[in-house]
Amino acid sequence: MTDQPIPFFERFAVRVEELLMSRLVPKENPGPVFKWLFKIPILFYRLGLSPFGDFILLLDHRGRKSGKLRHTPLEYRREAGTGDRIIMAGWGGKTDWRYNLESDPHVDVQAGRERYPALAEHLTDAEVAIFLTGAMQLNPASAKIWSRWAGRPVTLDDPDGILRAARFFPSFRLKPDNSSP
Repeated sequence: MTDQPIPFFERFAVRVEELLMSRLVPKENPGPVFKWLFKIPILFYRLGLSPFGDFILLLDHRGRKSGKLRHTPLEYRREAGTGDRIIMAGWGGKTDWRYNLESDPHVDVQAGRERYPALAEHLTDAEVAIFLTGAMQLNPASAKIWSRWAGRPVTLDDPDGILRAARFFPSFRLKPDNSSP
């Protein structure tokens, strides 16, 4: 996590996300309406607009079964020190894009107007716990989201609880891949 202040748009989006993810979105599967809503950023990227700043990227990856190119908008944070982007799978990690990355970690990333090939590196639970801690420090309301999927309260004063919750949020570091053509 970086120590930069969060812009107004991102603070607003995080509040909306907390409301949606902790209260409205079904826990087991987002369902067709929310799946459609979560795909809206793809339209903005296709139109050449990037209103999401340092907040939502577009991940292009290959389907593990079909081999087809898939496009997934994902919230991300920059890793302190490296500047690499960190992405996290929701729904207890039961997301197609996560399984696709585990099958083929070579992806393309578009964040704002920046586009580059990357390698998706799976984070350990300890690394995810650090990310969750940083997210809760920036936005204490995010603990509601982590708690909902972890099935028990997650708080900053319980490092073991944060580590337990980390396994419900498989995450990846997107490292620029300079070896790709």
